[in-house]
Amino acid sequence: MCKSEIFAEILRIVSKETEISTDDIFSNSKETEVVDARYLLVRLLYENGFYPSQISSHIRKTKRSVNYILSNFSDRLRGGKMLRIQYENIKKTAGNH
Repeated sequence: MCKSEIFAEILRIVSKETEISTDDIFSNSKETEVVDARYLLVRLLYENGFYPSQISSHIRKTKRSVNYILSNFSDRLRGGKMLRIQYENIKKTAGNH
């Protein structure tokens, strides 16, 4: 599977699990559910071998914002029960144990 296929599959899974559209995930929305979906996408892409610079170009965010998401993911995960549930469900679905 090539990088673009991996990206598309992870994006599809995150969008389906969170019930947030891909357009909303790529938007500048600050709604908690949308931000959580964006955090999930970035983290899962990183776990699947994408570099922050590659992630930033795919999701139309700066490399700095991608690095911020990656460094703050654990804190956000601790604070959000739904985010933890979605993260575990996605990891099972994607087979990223």
